[in-house]
This record gives sequence, structure tokens and C-alpha cells, in this order.
Amino acid sequence: MLTAVFVLIAIAALCGLLLGMAANKLQISGNPVVDRIDALLPQTQCAQCGYPGCRPYALALAAGQADINQCPPGGETVIRELADLLSKEPAELNPAYGENKPHQVAAIREEDCIGCTLCMEACPVDAIVGSAKHMHTVIADACTGCELCLAPCPVDCIDLLPLAAQHTETVLADSTLARECVRCGECVPACPIHLEPQWLYAFAKAGAIQKAQERDLFSCIECGRCARVCPSAIPLVDYYRHAKHQLRMMERDRAQAQLSRQRFKAKEKRLADTKLQRETHLQQKRHRLTNTASSQTQREEITAAVARARERKAGRRGSSGQN
Repeated sequence: MLTAVFVLIAIAALCGLLLGMAANKLQISGNPVVDRIDALLPQTQCAQCGYPGCRPYALALAAGQADINQCPPGGETVIRELADLLSKEPAELNPAYGENKPHQVAAIREEDCIGCTLCMEACPVDAIVGSAKHMHTVIADACTGCELCLAPCPVDCIDLLPLAAQHTETVLADSTLARECVRCGECVPACPIHLEPQWLYAFAKAGAIQKAQERDLFSCIECGRCARVCPSAIPLVDYYRHAKHQLRMMERDRAQAQLSRQRFKAKEKRLADTKLQRETHLQQKRHRLTNTASSQTQREEITAAVARARERKAGRRGSSGQN
């Protein structure tokens, strides 16, 4: 009986050891739901949602401690994506957290800048460069438009400017001039690369551009044959171009969000390293001061002991002389 118990204990210990080694090897950490939520957020790190960054907001959403409509920079798009991910009903952006604005970037009026560095400290993604008592400037490609640099500036020399509009030839035709799609299917055999133009049009018109992409939207060569045979005279190619442009802008925004996430993490690590170095330096300084004080005390004790020994010696000599 005891042998069986010992065998079971040994097996349990071995399993625990193996699981620990596997977790260590695979570096299992974090919460995949939090990662997916975080990937949907715009990574402006603006704290308008009531949390100190996008990751803390993602953690709160995953824990059911926050609502999906607290992100002004993300606006309706992020709310809808969060609703789909978390199986919730979409909601209007809560005005208590701010309003959705077009993407803006900060710009410093350099002639007015006094080089106080307060804006640099406030920027969550290190998009402001400069040094103390010298003018600063903003790296426009890295700026998230979070507005956190505005309040600390003592001379109010920072402006928020709209992001330069991307030039595009994509102009969606006025759909009021065309009749609705009648699902005749004439466009399907007209397509030289065997796409389904009617579905691409339906998704593009409804704004479901991800579904249009899944239907191989970018394979469309925009030859216009589908539009020429359409009995409703729908400008199909214009819809495809518009959807492609939207997808490219979404990809650009995702790349920008990834860059902002990396810069934010880099700043957090830099601040943590600086804090650790400062604390280590202070500990070493305290240790040196303690050792110095201890050494001083020891020297004083030695000096006092030597003085006492000399006094005793001098006293013995005096006694010998009198005898």
C-alpha cells in the first residue's frame, strides 16, 4: 500500500516537473483574448478611455470591467470590431470619454519652444525629440495624435494639425444615378478572371470590405467588363476601387498601430530601466555611506583604545619612577 502511494506521489511530482518545463520552454504567458482585443485598438495610448494605455483597456475589456464604447480614437469601427469579437451588441461612442476625430499629428512651433522637455516626458511613444533648453520637434510618422503633450506645455506652442490627406484617384460614383442590382448574373461570365462581381459590389456598397477581400477583391484587374454588361448601369469598378482604397488605409492604420505599440513598449522599458538604475545607484550610495560611517566609528574606537592604552602605559611609568 505504501509503495503504491509513493509511486503515485512520484508520478504527480514528475508530471508537475514536466508541465513546468513545458511552460518554460513554450513561454506560455498572457491571455490570447487580451491580445486579440489589443490588436483591434488604435494604439494611440491616449488614456481617453480611462485607462493608462490600450493594453490596460484591453485587460479591462477581457475581464468585463469596461465597455466597448470607451475609445474615441477608434470610434465606430473599433466598437463594431470589439462587439463582434466579444459577442456584444454595438453601441454608440460614450461622449463622456470624448469624440471621434480625424487623425491628427502634433506640431511644435519651434520659434516659441523653450526646451523644457515636458512634452517629451508626456509623449507615450517618444515621438518628440530634442534636449533641455533646445527646441524640440515632432516625428510626424510616429505621432499618434493622443494630445497628451498639449497640457504640459507651459508656453502653449504645440498645435494639432490634420494628417495630410493621402492622394487617391478613387472616387466613388454617385450611386443615385444607377439602379439597384437586380442579381441578373450577367457580370459573372463577363469577368475574365472568374470573380463574382455582384458579391464584390454588394460587400463594397455595404461597407463589408473584409468580406470583399475574402472574395478576392484585389485580384480584380478593373477592366470594366462587368460594368459594361450591367443592365442597371452600376459603376462597379468605382466601388471596387473604393473598397481597395479602404483596405489599404486599414492596412496602413494597422502598421501604424503596430509601430506605436512597439514605441510605447520601448518607452516603458526605458523608464523601467532608468528607475532600476536610479534605485541601484541610491542603494549603492547608501551602502557606501553606511560603510563610511561604520569605518569612521571603528577608527574612532581604535583611536580611543590606543589613547587609553597610552594613558595606562604612562601611568605605569609614573608609578615606577615614584618607587
